[in-house]
Amino acid sequence: MSRLTPVVDRAKRMLAGFTLGQKAIVVLAVLALVLGAVALGRWVSQPTWSPLFSDLSAADASAIVEELTTEGVQYKLASGGSTIMVPRAQVYDLRVALAGKGLTNSSETSSYSVLDNQGMTATDFQQNIAYQRALEGELNRTLGAVTGVKTAIVHLAIPEKDVFTTVEDRPTASVLLSLAPGTALGRAQIRSVMHLVAGSVPGLNASDVTVSDAAGNLLSVREDGEAGTAGSAGDAEEQTQAFEDAKGTALQTMLDKVLGKGRAVVRVNAELNFDTNHTTSKTFVSQTGLPPIAEATSSESYSGANNGVGGALGQTWPTLSAGAGGAGGGNYVKVERTVNNPVGEVVSETKAAPGSVKRLSVAVVLDSKAAAGANTSQIQQLVANAVGIDPARGDTVQVDRLEFDTEAAAAAAKELAQAQAAAKTAQYVDLGQKAGVGLLLVILAFVFLRRRKRDLPQVEAVARDLPPMIVTPPPTATPVILPSEEERLAIGAAALENRDIAPDALDPSLERELLRNEVSRFVEQQPDEIAAIVQGWLSQRKG
Repeated sequence: MSRLTPVVDRAKRMLAGFTLGQKAIVVLAVLALVLGAVALGRWVSQPTWSPLFSDLSAADASAIVEELTTEGVQYKLASGGSTIMVPRAQVYDLRVALAGKGLTNSSETSSYSVLDNQGMTATDFQQNIAYQRALEGELNRTLGAVTGVKTAIVHLAIPEKDVFTTVEDRPTASVLLSLAPGTALGRAQIRSVMHLVAGSVPGLNASDVTVSDAAGNLLSVREDGEAGTAGSAGDAEEQTQAFEDAKGTALQTMLDKVLGKGRAVVRVNAELNFDTNHTTSKTFVSQTGLPPIAEATSSESYSGANNGVGGALGQTWPTLSAGAGGAGGGNYVKVERTVNNPVGEVVSETKAAPGSVKRLSVAVVLDSKAAAGANTSQIQQLVANAVGIDPARGDTVQVDRLEFDTEAAAAAAKELAQAQAAAKTAQYVDLGQKAGVGLLLVILAFVFLRRRKRDLPQVEAVARDLPPMIVTPPPTATPVILPSEEERLAIGAAALENRDIAPDALDPSLERELLRNEVSRFVEQQPDEIAAIVQGWLSQRKG
């Protein structure tokens, strides 16, 4: 304790020399240090949080939170209450403990793990229901992993198989998706969900899967029948629109760089062929210089006399004789040669993918005022080459000059300028308000300091009352050397010199009066410094 006494005394003397404002600053600094130390201690003592369970339903989260509160475990909720955060060191112990009490994420227990609880006495109906529940749980987890899907609920309707029926009912499925805020699934993503569910259930057709969102909007469209045709038409329209936009954007960018922005307008109309063509052709080609595959030769000849047939006509039974006919003979020769030459065969199969360009039309309008010097023929040739115009296909390009209506653009520009001016005025007003508040604070501070100076004790010092010494002021004051006797005489001489009075004619009382006036003026010019010097001097005398 004896060692701390000098330190405490020194601190007391230092504080005694401080002004009221300096003491307030010291107190505020000490309070800031204490508060900072407390905040740092609380931040260091906070545990590192880790998710215990995520994507919980309201019922599961309520049960788990109630159990954690009963056990006295620290926790906090995140992701709108669907995620429970606990200290990282307790994550695995709490998961095991809660799993033993049956308090886990229901989406995890509604998968194939339910089949593990099947007993030997389970009936076929119970086994089928358990399998269906397990399949639904797995589909829920799978669809929940899709980007933008918060929760997925799948219901399957699987008919029972009957050996006595010739026509079996097909299974169906319904999917309810809870999407994240600001998320919208496209046509391709919805079709992916339909095929994913259909591929997981035997005998399920993708067209028999119904997909809806949490608001009750139907998202899926059948892929067969009239609905399938309408869906295909919708896809074709989207592809055509995308093709036209891509071509139009490329042309508009080119013309804006050539003519200037806003001097040309481009529109592209495309007709795409979405028919699927499958053509197979077979062509035979002769091969020369090759030996025949097979060759066969056959010959036939005949040689002999030809006796006529004789007999008397008119009889019931004619009598034939060998010499009745005329005499004669004949020869016959026949030769056949068959050669099988090798023949080449070419089979070509052509499949035309849908989406080919059937016809393309491009219209370009130039501003007659802004683009008066543009060559329409040259622009037409550039556009035709840029989009790949084929005259044999019936493609057309038209470039015309027309006067653009700029009233709407001028009105919009005027409104924009007014809005910018209003925003700038509001900014200036806000800046003026802030400057006014700052000026008011400065004035208040100045008035406070003036009053504080008037409230300080006025010290009137006389030159002869102060010894010729250097007084050490408090740490915050500037050291000031008080005048000695010689310096006081010099001050008086200077005063007399200014007043044109000879030093010999100076009366001692007048000298003291002059010195008193000079010291008083010095005190008036620097009252705070003089007061601090006197206080320090007095404290040293008392010490």
